[in-house]
Amino acid sequence: MGQAIPLAFTNMVTTNYNILPSQINPQRGSYMIIAPDGVSSYLADFVAFKNSQGFDVYVVPLSNAGDTADDIKTTISNQLMEDPMLEYVLLIGDVDGFAEIPSFYFGPENDVTDQEYTHILGDDHIPDIFIGRLSIDSLSDLAVIMSKTIQYARDPLAYDESWLDRGLIVAGNYSNTYPIPITPKWTSYWLRDELLDYGYSQIDTVFYPPVQQGAPYIIESIDNGVGIVNYRGWGDANGWHYPEFHVDDVNDLNNGWLTPVFMSYVCNSNDFANNVDPCLSEAVLRGGTPTVPKGGVAFIGPSDLHTSTKYNNVINAYMYDAMLNHGVMELGPAMQAGQSGLIKEFPEQNGPGEAQEFYAQVYNILGDPSLQVYVDTPNQFDISVEEITASDDFIKVSVSDLGGNAIDQAVISIMEDGILVAKGITDQNGQFAATLQLNGTPTLDIYANKDSFIQGHEVTEVQPVNSDLYLVNLNITTENGNEKPALGELMSCLFMLENGSTSTSDAFTGTLSFSQNVVPNSINVEIPSIMPGETTPISNIEIVAYGTDISHTISGTIADGGGNIFSQFAIDVEMPFFEISFENQPSPGSEFEPTLSMTNYSPGAYTGVWLELSALSGGAEVTLNAGSDLLADFAPFSTTSSTTNYYISIGDVSYSSDITFLVDFQKSGRSIFSQEVPLHIEPTLDDLPVAPTNYGYWAYDDTDTGFDHTPVFNWVELDPAHGGSNGTNYQLDDDDHVDIELPFTFQYHGIHYNEITISSNGWASFEPCYIDYFWNMSIPMYMGPKAMLAPFSDDLETIDSDGDGDIDVWIHVFTWYDEANGRFVIEWSRALNGYDE
Repeated sequence: MGQAIPLAFTNMVTTNYNILPSQINPQRGSYMIIAPDGVSSYLADFVAFKNSQGFDVYVVPLSNAGDTADDIKTTISNQLMEDPMLEYVLLIGDVDGFAEIPSFYFGPENDVTDQEYTHILGDDHIPDIFIGRLSIDSLSDLAVIMSKTIQYARDPLAYDESWLDRGLIVAGNYSNTYPIPITPKWTSYWLRDELLDYGYSQIDTVFYPPVQQGAPYIIESIDNGVGIVNYRGWGDANGWHYPEFHVDDVNDLNNGWLTPVFMSYVCNSNDFANNVDPCLSEAVLRGGTPTVPKGGVAFIGPSDLHTSTKYNNVINAYMYDAMLNHGVMELGPAMQAGQSGLIKEFPEQNGPGEAQEFYAQVYNILGDPSLQVYVDTPNQFDISVEEITASDDFIKVSVSDLGGNAIDQAVISIMEDGILVAKGITDQNGQFAATLQLNGTPTLDIYANKDSFIQGHEVTEVQPVNSDLYLVNLNITTENGNEKPALGELMSCLFMLENGSTSTSDAFTGTLSFSQNVVPNSINVEIPSIMPGETTPISNIEIVAYGTDISHTISGTIADGGGNIFSQFAIDVEMPFFEISFENQPSPGSEFEPTLSMTNYSPGAYTGVWLELSALSGGAEVTLNAGSDLLADFAPFSTTSSTTNYYISIGDVSYSSDITFLVDFQKSGRSIFSQEVPLHIEPTLDDLPVAPTNYGYWAYDDTDTGFDHTPVFNWVELDPAHGGSNGTNYQLDDDDHVDIELPFTFQYHGIHYNEITISSNGWASFEPCYIDYFWNMSIPMYMGPKAMLAPFSDDLETIDSDGDGDIDVWIHVFTWYDEANGRFVIEWSRALNGYDE
């Protein structure tokens, strides 16, 4: 709803601004290609492909974009200012040689980066567009990469229907200095388990130790067909060193059209300005020929030679969290979600050159940045198109999956002779409608696009004119002068009819008909006699739309005096988008007149709106103030503070409770917009419990006085060395754990558990966990223990006090079943903390 935002930024907006996806209006935007002049003339097929995905495409020759990186950035910036729906930029060319496109260089080691092109607005390190590069040294390289990209999107299962159901994970625990990192393999074990849980049928692994010469195993796996290749470990521009897979090994691949996405979270493997040319990423992307490809379809990774394990782990984890759990499949947004993990996990690393800025710069994409990563085998579309005639150029498209389930939020692209003529997003019924402006072409190409789906394609014929009269133009004038009418706004319609026959048409009384979403929904119109080839207007048709029929449109028909429909049409409507919050801070047991803060994020103007208020959850009653008749007005892109015609009585609820209300915008008694709005009962003091989780757990601490659940600290000593008794002792090594049976069934977040994993690093997990996580990340974190208890979570360590190489002080964990009090006690006794990678 409301002002459109580029589809690629949906996750970023909803995550950073706490907005539900249903509250925004994501639309497919535009795509900018910058290429050397001699290359830009070879892009017609690729441009048509991007059009079929719903992008408006700008091809800018380098002579127009500028000779330097700064000039090119200015060109991109100017385009973004002119077109805020710009989503992606693709650079075509290497940083030197045959097709030179310059790049930026960052930091003391002059790491090549295209990300600087994306930092346009503000002074942060968050991209304002997403960028990728096709690093080519020849036109053959270009043809190879374009062929891979198009095949991957349109027909990935042509040669193997199950290859995307498999994956390859490669990792190496190696360093040329002490300490040797252990987490590359841990991260990879974790990822393997997550992918199998997600539904993958097979995940191959090649790990060092024990395997050092990894190429034979890696080549075999890729040739067999895998959808993703993930690497963590040790490498440089030549490739991965442990296990070994280098540039020359790419030539030995024979995977054909089974081209995976490579994700290489390791130093320097994507240094496309390195003297090693091609570097690993370039070799993977360019591999093969246009008819016999090999290698991969895209590659993400850093250009810097000295990236850090702990930061790469986080980027790896957050990127997969975005893809597997949040539906962020397009490569640019997915990589950015990985990079943004550093903001949460390392919030203090926000200075110049520190982790947040550094990794926002050195991670880059080779390949199409809008490429959707298939995680598991993708779905397929079934596209249905109602008959379209040249009488009105009205089109209605319905999309479903092969099981017949309607697919919403699919991007529909309609093309005539390779030209994009209409696009939009399907509604909750999987439908899209539009009135086109066609040029007499007998067929249309209809494309459907959505994450986790193969691009769908349907060819439909345009039927010839089937009536003497037909609609040739429809003009809408809005009450507030906007391009599109807002819901509840009076609009005036001008219909232009043409007589396409060879004889004069008779005058008659026709009927304009709409759905119940429009008032009036039936209008008689006088249509005069029209000479052959002449047109006549039907003007001053005034209607108000209170809802939409298909997607963001209302549809209607024009019928003759006998009720025969001779034209259909669709009118685009500006949908409302408001952010609403209570300005009041009531206490339990109080009554108040609510005041709402409402921000209109759409270009629509709304006047004379009745705000209906109702309670959706317990704990409050809403009463109409019969003596009040307030109406609200909302200007475009403005914030309004408004009282309502209601009183709210808060019941005897706990502080920190959230009570949900429904705010319904009404015009002439018809609902045009509604939103659920929470009211938080803000604690007035610090000695109150913390609000419940989504499951319903409240958090009490020892300062929350006067409650039955206020905890009293009482250390139960179990270690005999310190006066304890009764405990069972588990002597644990550094980064160790023990799995034990619980003496009773314990319910945690609605799940019953009978066992627990206890880690030497101060945490326990009700889900079995064989990875001994020691990092002090956020709780919970996707790459960490599940169903976790974290009383002392830290990197707890054993001690070699005399330096003889033998451990003198172990980590001792004690447990005791206190049957009399119905509790199970776990003690980490006198463990010390440390931190390394």
